[in-house]
Amino acid sequence: MMYSMTRLFQHVVIMAALLQAMPVHLRAQSSSGSLHGHIVDPTDAVVTNAVITAEGPGGHTIQAKTDHAGNYGFKGLAPGKYAFSVLSKGFENFTQEVTITAGQDAKLDVSLQIAVQHKEIIVESGDHGPDASDPSANASSLVIKGKDLDALSDDPDELEAQLQALAGATAGPNGGQIYIDGFTGGKLPPKSAIREVRINQNPFSAEFDKLGYG
Repeated sequence: MMYSMTRLFQHVVIMAALLQAMPVHLRAQSSSGSLHGHIVDPTDAVVTNAVITAEGPGGHTIQAKTDHAGNYGFKGLAPGKYAFSVLSKGFENFTQEVTITAGQDAKLDVSLQIAVQHKEIIVESGDHGPDASDPSANASSLVIKGKDLDALSDDPDELEAQLQALAGATAGPNGGQIYIDGFTGGKLPPKSAIREVRINQNPFSAEFDKLGYG
């Protein structure tokens, strides 16, 4: 009889100890919350390795990454409001405020939007500089006019020889070619009829009717 009473007392003590421990365990579980969810793109395809950041009360920040199935999860979160953000290359950043409640497992699924790339093209008008198609824009050309033209010989043959010398060595077999108003086949006019002489070093200039050499 004494033995049975002793065993019964031991069982009662153990049960009392368990009953006292259970509320503590339950309180520990209910003092924090959790958050989980699923991250996809606009086509509902999973987004892996997305960085999820949760900034909670007091500025405490924790991070997680989505797994191969696009899932993420946070446990042991203190109750309060969290600044929740998702960052993944090629997608727009996602931000949202989430409230964590003690003892609850919150769920937040996110569909990320494709990031739009903005490109700016600036087109300047011709007022800011010479037109590249204008013969005067040829940086390698030499223009002779005014006093420089007056300093050349009045004799047509000597004038042509002087211009050939100024043009320098050329790639063509016949030396430098003479163009009158942009066309070949003309004869060098008297100096009095010439407004300006342009010695062009670009044989591919669009101002001429065919390939030029000097």
